[in-house]
Amino acid sequence: MKTDFYFYSPVKVHVEVEPIKVISKFLRDIESVGVISGKKSIVKTGFKDFLINSFKDKDIFFFDEVEENPSINTIIKGGRFLRENRCKAVISFGGGSAIDAGKACAIFAENNIPFYELLASERYNLPLPVLAIPTTCGTGSEVNQYSIITDIEKRDKINFSKSDSFPKDALLFSEYLKSLDEKILIATVFDAFTHAFEGFIATSSNPFTDTLAMEVMKIIIKNLQNYIDGKFLNLPELHYASSVAGIVIGHTGTTLLHALGYYLTNHHKIHHGEANALLLPSFLTLCRKQNLEKLNLVDRIMKDFRLEIEDAVKSIFNNRLADILSHDEFENMVDYALNKPNVLKTPFTVNRDYILDSLTLS
Repeated sequence: MKTDFYFYSPVKVHVEVEPIKVISKFLRDIESVGVISGKKSIVKTGFKDFLINSFKDKDIFFFDEVEENPSINTIIKGGRFLRENRCKAVISFGGGSAIDAGKACAIFAENNIPFYELLASERYNLPLPVLAIPTTCGTGSEVNQYSIITDIEKRDKINFSKSDSFPKDALLFSEYLKSLDEKILIATVFDAFTHAFEGFIATSSNPFTDTLAMEVMKIIIKNLQNYIDGKFLNLPELHYASSVAGIVIGHTGTTLLHALGYYLTNHHKIHHGEANALLLPSFLTLCRKQNLEKLNLVDRIMKDFRLEIEDAVKSIFNNRLADILSHDEFENMVDYALNKPNVLKTPFTVNRDYILDSLTLS
């Protein structure tokens, strides 16, 4: 067993607690708060009206310009919005993009300097406190320090991460999942699965994260089997599993699989969770060729719930990488991935020719 490791999870997570209780406590000593979100879910769920009607004694400023895969410009603009409105705290509401943006805007609100300069700096002002409220069950961003931001000009994803970028609080209220489009919901479930799986096999895994990752994979595989059988998904379970998986990758990071998935999102606008799912069968084959011992434990989970994750991907998404990528572009995707830091956590030597020979478009 690995003996030199740490475990740190500073976010206070409120599970299925009524939002009025959590937000009232979070805003108790705050007069001015900025709400970071996209345009749709905050209205569709009724959360915007809830805030306006429930906290009339607070100055609430809404920045709803967060797009899917938020850009550097959006983060800079959101930080300026918080600063100009003298906000003293942030509520980030929505999917992983909104939560990532909320955390990043919170630090740029207190640090009016260029994006890459702040990314590289070890000295900075502490961010505004953040309450993260996820409306999907995929990223786990509400419990870790990562903000994945898109550099549009470079067609690249940048992991903006500081040791102080954790939200102060997170609220898992599964009622907010009910307004989510079914296709997006399932894509986020696969995102959470890949977080747990990659965290489990990553070179930086440890006994704490292994225990959590195993729990997440059990919950998700059970729910995917139920979904394929035509049964209802257990939304509170999936919300919880996503958050736990977020804690896992907060310690372990992700691997080659995520780096490959970023290419599909950047160049083909495929939802991040679906991109990972489409690549997962080939990546599992790649791992099996390496005879990774931990795969025996993953296989045991799938056997217990009578579901092969590869079959689930084909059953649910029904399309192949060959429909998306040409052979030449497939090579471009691999070259892109090999230059991402995720590769360093992959539990085997990542060689370009070996990856090209082992991964398939089918």
